[in-house]
Amino acid sequence: MVDLQRYYLEADAPFVAYSERRWAGSIAYIRRRVEASVRPALARLLPLFRSMGWPVAYLRLCSGREDRADLHRFFADFHRKALAAGYPGAYPLGSEPLAEPAPWCAPKDGDIVVDKRGYSGFCGTELDGRLKAAGVGTLVMAGLATSQCVDTTARDASDRGYRVAFVEDALADYDEGYHRAALYASMGVCGGQILDSEGIAAEPEVLTALR
Repeated sequence: MVDLQRYYLEADAPFVAYSERRWAGSIAYIRRRVEASVRPALARLLPLFRSMGWPVAYLRLCSGREDRADLHRFFADFHRKALAAGYPGAYPLGSEPLAEPAPWCAPKDGDIVVDKRGYSGFCGTELDGRLKAAGVGTLVMAGLATSQCVDTTARDASDRGYRVAFVEDALADYDEGYHRAALYASMGVCGGQILDSEGIAAEPEVLTALR
């Protein structure tokens, strides 16, 4: 699960407030999509994965420095502009509450939680080692945003030998066009597996078949 964090989803979070000021409606759309589609999809899939003993991994986009200089240059620049406009803490520190996943999809004991500073969950992190240690060969992608951190992580995973499946209704982007374009642009790179949560819940064997 990619970046399903409080800073991205709570109406009073600085990231949300500043984004809406600059691009009116962008975060409102993604939050509606999360409530209408992503949240119900994960309500189906998280209990299923845990009941089958499949690892659940969370990626958190957050910083380890007060000046956010460790973040990807685009995120660091966004943070500086938000700060100058009166919205401090647009991207949270890893120790701050807004860095945590949304309460309705919070990690449980034994889940994998990895902090990242850029778009890919593999870049400069321990994700690859932790997945391999857990025996993971197939990644089932959910989270935000489809065309950005989800897509980059998925493509990076494919280059590292993982099979990749996108759960269409467990993903969200800033509008439907970006979402669809990202999914279909990644098909050739990541294997072309675009599934939905109801289908997976009804037939979990569809995921083991990817092996």
